[in-house]
Amino acid sequence: MSKGLRVFCFQLKQELVQVRVLILFMILAVFIYSYLEPVANLAQAVGEKVSPWAFPHLMNDYICQMVFMVSAVFLFSTAPFEGKAHYYIIQRSGSLSWQLGNVLYILASSFLFVGFIWVLSVISLLSRTKFSGDWGIIWGTLARTNTGNQYDVPFTVFAYIVGVFSPMEATAISFLLEWACVSWMGLVVYLFNYITKKMTGILVASLFVFLDVMIYNSWTPKAYLFSPVTLAQLKVMSGNNLSYGVSLKYAVVFFVVTITFFIVICLGQGTKKVKKWGLKK
Repeated sequence: MSKGLRVFCFQLKQELVQVRVLILFMILAVFIYSYLEPVANLAQAVGEKVSPWAFPHLMNDYICQMVFMVSAVFLFSTAPFEGKAHYYIIQRSGSLSWQLGNVLYILASSFLFVGFIWVLSVISLLSRTKFSGDWGIIWGTLARTNTGNQYDVPFTVFAYIVGVFSPMEATAISFLLEWACVSWMGLVVYLFNYITKKMTGILVASLFVFLDVMIYNSWTPKAYLFSPVTLAQLKVMSGNNLSYGVSLKYAVVFFVVTITFFIVICLGQGTKKVKKWGLKK
């Protein structure tokens, strides 16, 4: 376990400071700011402050989700993270510890990735923010009227979310679901890249990124049950979708079971290499 933690720390330092990752985060910052700027303009126009609860609404916008998930796939595109020091580290730590460290890195960097989005969603509205425990006038108005169209707000604020969940509940649940979804994508990229020794994982994860849009336009809502990007959105867990089994409980079970399965497969790959090469665990 301790060796796995050391591999995790090494990967965290090596991967997250790469220029491509820093550029990715800068692009995301600009995207989030531009996406939320119309909300700040609306607040200024009506002379009201906006509460800092933009995050769950961004998570329920399909364009935002596509941008965030494509970014997540790019973040993990260098999987299985075998840099110049790979063979030296694997000889010292063992293949099983190497796999464990990489799994921990994917889970931790996914958390940081989603945390960055949440922080930017707050900072982007900071000049017009009133810190409040409720949704406030702006989010309530956007959910119940067409004011968003008048001020070119590029995303929909769903009345279901504002009406059923408190801001803290919606934010916490959306954060955990998004973390699970990003981790899911990262593990898929890692596993397929590792097993095939090619960039297959990027293609497979990308297909899942766009599955949500494909289902919305062409397929039955039953297919939502297999779309991780869809299951990270609270908006789909209502109405007719409930009759197909799409619910918050199902989403939690889906992510817990599949992510656990992916982790077991990753560690199993490490065990195979230990037996094959006779390396230390």
